[in-house]
Amino acid sequence: MKKLLIPAFCLSHIVAIFWWTVSNSLGGMVLANTGQGILEARLFKWMMLDDFPRVNSLLQKYIDVTGSQQYWDIFAPHSPKFHQYLSVCGSIVTYPEQGKIVCKDKPLFSNLDGNLDNNSKAFKRFGSDRSRLYRLTENLVNLEDPLLLEAFTQYYQTQHHSKVADSAPAQLVLHQFELHPELKDLPKTGYRMDKVLWISR
Repeated sequence: MKKLLIPAFCLSHIVAIFWWTVSNSLGGMVLANTGQGILEARLFKWMMLDDFPRVNSLLQKYIDVTGSQQYWDIFAPHSPKFHQYLSVCGSIVTYPEQGKIVCKDKPLFSNLDGNLDNNSKAFKRFGSDRSRLYRLTENLVNLEDPLLLEAFTQYYQTQHHSKVADSAPAQLVLHQFELHPELKDLPKTGYRMDKVLWISR
């Protein structure tokens, strides 16, 4: 029985990864290419399991629980130099000597210190929310797109509209922790270098 379980698990894992890769890669192609043939469109739709919502949901939950959607930078030749997190604040307090910027009141959003979005409860115990928010942070910081930064900040400002004065712009704060394992005296958290990444209009 055990000899069958391991191959069955490996096969199901491969199927889930293949489905997730196909649905994320080909989904945009299907929407963008309106001139594709009927047979091709049906094949893509079948591979994305649009007609099988229960199977689709099961595979998506498996991907979320196992964290198979995340980047595996830890195994990359060049590991990240920083751990990065975001907070959306109505107002801020700065501590220059410590390199810290904190929200004066409760943050409108933060993925620092495990304060995850209250609207994202699913699979929180498995850490999949943390993985997705960390990846989102990396993308927002690396792209440096004003439209994305403004949209992200305004979204959480709108969600907590009653907590922020109409005239007070929300501020998007980037928390960076420099990682340098060769330095013996470096704290485990790394050197902290916070900065205001964006101020909503």
